[in-house]
Amino acid sequence: MDALAEAAGVSKATVYSHFTDKNALYQALIQSKVSNYQLDDLSPYLGWDMNDDLTMIGRNILDLIFDPEALEMLRMVIYEGQQVPALADLFRTAGPQVVFQQVADYFAEQKRRGVDYLGNPEEDCGLHSGLLVEHRMMMQVLIGGQAIPDADKRQVLAQASARRFIAVKKSEASTA
Repeated sequence: MDALAEAAGVSKATVYSHFTDKNALYQALIQSKVSNYQLDDLSPYLGWDMNDDLTMIGRNILDLIFDPEALEMLRMVIYEGQQVPALADLFRTAGPQVVFQQVADYFAEQKRRGVDYLGNPEEDCGLHSGLLVEHRMMMQVLIGGQAIPDADKRQVLAQASARRFIAVKKSEASTA
């Protein structure tokens, strides 16, 4: 809090007048990142075309997780979360859980609208995120063994994951 007050050019008391403690500040930072990438409320951005929507959602998710500040937050949570489990829980509930719920709600609404190849919204959300964020790439970026994918690469990844998701779900539905 001292470092934040100094960086902002205000007193520590001013920082505490806005944030009751470090957890409140951290939660606000995470919520701000999610909001900056338009992932806290997808509804204004949806056109209800599955491919287009999943591409947009995927791109925003990739932009968020590969944001250098967000990566630093994640690295800190990975490191500190072992000693302070509440920190990891705070990160999860203010960030990934909010995004995943928005995506699951999207799938539930698409299913309600008649998209017959969708299944359980939470499971579909897990499949979508697994297709979107390649584990190997994420690990390499986290440990510094690979550069953050640029905007063009993130767009290509988002488009490919949307196509794969739709193909997998349609294939599952046709064999069921």
